[in-house]
Amino acid sequence: MRLLISGILLLSSQGLNAATRCDISAIVQHVWPDAKPAAEGTMITPANQVIDITGNSPQSAICRVWPAQPELTLAAVPLMSQEKIDYGHNGDLELLVLNSVTLEVKQRLLLPERMSDDAIRITGIALDTARWKVAPNQTAFGLHITRSGSSRVNPIGEDALSLYVIENNQLRLVLAGIALTANSGEWDGNCAGEFNDIKRTLAIGSSSHKGYADIRVSEKSVASTAFIDAKGECTAKDTLGKATGTLHYDGKQYTVPQTLAPLE
Repeated sequence: MRLLISGILLLSSQGLNAATRCDISAIVQHVWPDAKPAAEGTMITPANQVIDITGNSPQSAICRVWPAQPELTLAAVPLMSQEKIDYGHNGDLELLVLNSVTLEVKQRLLLPERMSDDAIRITGIALDTARWKVAPNQTAFGLHITRSGSSRVNPIGEDALSLYVIENNQLRLVLAGIALTANSGEWDGNCAGEFNDIKRTLAIGSSSHKGYADIRVSEKSVASTAFIDAKGECTAKDTLGKATGTLHYDGKQYTVPQTLAPLE
């Protein structure tokens, strides 16, 4: 009896471990069975798009078991063009919701051109599985896309968040994008210049509009001016700022003011 109980506990532990991890290579092979191996760690689809499964690139496919619904696994798969361009990349992004055990695709959503960039490069993507309880019976998941500029004298960067829900057995965008972090500046490459750094946090509010909870936005900002002082030393003066706001659902999406919108 003790041996039987031990075996049951072991199998339960193995099942739990399997339900808390994902295998992006297995997902890609299951969803794109006709994709062929190319360079190390990449696959080529019948549509001649490249899928990177190395995990070493901003264009790599990623996955995560959804803690709110561990029977489901989320994946974000960049589908990159093989065409070379001077300053960036061309590519789509496909979001997948899969059965965590069988890898059966439950929902999928193609985001055309979402992985395309130029001088302001995409530096990473990440799935956000915080508990975004946007409605009593609806939990969203998020997608972060980070970008960074290549100019030394005009630095720029951001982390933008979008939210998605499963509704009527389909994936649907409910928050098209808000910049959670945004930094920019212009300087002479030596000392003198101006810089801005903004950080925003989101929280689900207690009030709602058209069935979806309001999202509270809290913002902290630092505006810095750098200059050569009377002693000939580079110094900076900071101005701190705070702001709050609320995103309301309009029946289709959360309305995001242009001042909070991401670079794309």
